[in-house]
Amino acid sequence: MKTPSPAVRISFSVFVLFSLAAVPSTWCAEKTAPTIVVAKTEPRGIGYWQPAMGEGLAQMLITELSKLENVKVLESVALEDLREERRLDESGEIAGGEGVRKGAWKGADYTFKSVITEFGSKEQSYGGGGIGIPIPGRGGPRLLPGGGFTLKKSENKVRIDWRIIDNTTREIVKGATGSAEGIESGTGFNFSSWHGGGFSNNREFMDSALGKATVKAMNQIVADVKKINLGPGARVAVQQEEAKAAALSLRRVSGMVELVDGKDIWISLGSKNGFAKGDKIKIYQPIEKKNQAGKVILTVKKEVGEITLSKVQRDKSVGEYKGTETIGEGWIVADAVLDIDSLDEGEK
Repeated sequence: MKTPSPAVRISFSVFVLFSLAAVPSTWCAEKTAPTIVVAKTEPRGIGYWQPAMGEGLAQMLITELSKLENVKVLESVALEDLREERRLDESGEIAGGEGVRKGAWKGADYTFKSVITEFGSKEQSYGGGGIGIPIPGRGGPRLLPGGGFTLKKSENKVRIDWRIIDNTTREIVKGATGSAEGIESGTGFNFSSWHGGGFSNNREFMDSALGKATVKAMNQIVADVKKINLGPGARVAVQQEEAKAAALSLRRVSGMVELVDGKDIWISLGSKNGFAKGDKIKIYQPIEKKNQAGKVILTVKKEVGEITLSKVQRDKSVGEYKGTETIGEGWIVADAVLDIDSLDEGEK
């Protein structure tokens, strides 16, 4: 067989590297993004239209934050619409098995809260009556008698303060707060002609300088949130601790060696007792202590070894024993993290 030239080997290596680089990211372990809900934006010191405005800006933030990879946004504004879908099932109007049932919603790790602290237009005028308008003419420009002019400049400013709150502890996440400003010159927006509704659906508002300033502030917020590395909220930690405590409570029980198959030790404890692959089990030799009359007064449990579970079934498990003691069937086993003498009689 002919050996490939060095150039061919190098080309093949480059091909392999590029092929590996093209492996879809979904092949890698994916990190689960924490869940977050967006509260209605709270406007301060703003007119009669503020309730609709608060919901409108929240809708816009939900849309933009949903595009991020580091958070998973849950619906928070249209909850009543979702409940209405469930009520249709409860009333029997939806075909069997196709309805939305209560208790299936996901919980949120965090809440995104925003407050509008500035929102409006400021207009300044320059010039006024009595100042002629310069017009070109022979001998140079001259002022048009009786004329006057006024220059108007409109500045539209939106400022939004925001923060992310852990729903379990009520703690504001460190590094997850900020203030965003959007400033735009031009024509503002006449709210007296606006009859409410979502801002994102109002083309007049979105095309106005005030609308553009709002979008600038919102985009700044989204860019800042994108940089935050949000880990699992305290809700997840609490759930894990509760699950761990529940598993430990199931494991407060002793069993026995049911079969010694060489180094493989089969025991009477399984998944129904909270055990899983990788858990460590201690083995005890029961030694009866009798009085002079031959009556068994107590049973001493002598620790003789330990196994690590390699296979766990519902009511039994197996692990490999490494030690010099000869293990016997009927010997006592229990979770290695427990003091076997701490178990109540009913737990042994």
